[in-house]
Amino acid sequence: MKVEIKPTEKPEQLVENLEKRAETAEINEDHVIAEVENPALIERLPGVEKYWVDGEEREGLKGRPVQEQVYCRIESKEDLVKAFLATIDGYDLRILSSGDDWDLRMLKRFNPDIKELEFDEPKEVLGIEKALFPHEGLEEIEIEVDDEEIQMVYEYMMY
Repeated sequence: MKVEIKPTEKPEQLVENLEKRAETAEINEDHVIAEVENPALIERLPGVEKYWVDGEEREGLKGRPVQEQVYCRIESKEDLVKAFLATIDGYDLRILSSGDDWDLRMLKRFNPDIKELEFDEPKEVLGIEKALFPHEGLEEIEIEVDDEEIQMVYEYMMY
């Protein structure tokens, strides 16, 4: 099915991200045209302001297209929500062994390129310079959420 997408920014990056999910994706003026099997996946794609399916306009997830790698740990519901919000902000998660496949599957609905690493601490050799937690030598990406926001975002993720 053909879907017309208005990106929030960086249409080239959005096309690159779509290559793994769509049969085809290309830039047409200021929109991206993609051929997808299931148009619902566009709803969960960071960097989509809105999109059209069969002439019907639908809201996108907003945010930025996923582009920059960041280390992440998922040890709680709060960590999971922060990881999701980081994905919407354009971060490509590299998850340090979490042991919870359910959390990883939930996040992969929004970015199938998320990788779970087989080690517990960041490794310099990967060249990743940021983390969602404090770690010496890495820039910390801080995402503030309160308990109410955590619950609201978590419920959205489960939808």
